[in-house]
Amino acid sequence: MHIEHIATRIIDRLDHRPGDVPIDHPYRRRWWLPVIGPTATILLDHLAENTTPNWQVHDTADLATSLGLGARTGVHSPLIRTFDRICRFGFGTFDIEPGHPDADPCVTLWATIGLVTERVTRRWPQPMQQAHAIDLAALHRAAA
Repeated sequence: MHIEHIATRIIDRLDHRPGDVPIDHPYRRRWWLPVIGPTATILLDHLAENTTPNWQVHDTADLATSLGLGARTGVHSPLIRTFDRICRFGFGTFDIEPGHPDADPCVTLWATIGLVTERVTRRWPQPMQQAHAIDLAALHRAAA
């Protein structure tokens, strides 16, 4: 199956939690990178530049090529797998799943994202854990 377009939008989620940060915040770039990987991070950077609640329709081949993922646009292409990874880690949801017989995929991304969980950070090297703790303290000070 060939997916010609993918629609994205960035909206506030209903279950906004204390400690959430904006999707374009440096925290995501620094601390979610080791969790979701560089491709998902760059895709979020690319999409977060247009923080609009309106649907943005992207030509899938153009988007994939602009991110260095090649021009493949099938259900199992690197671009669609990256969108799936972003959704699995809670950055958004598929409104229309890839492979739906009647439509190209639609993805809603959240304007705010959660913090990396302690369960994940416990697996990081000690210096990384300490740097994360310092950044968390700064985030809490700024919010107070």
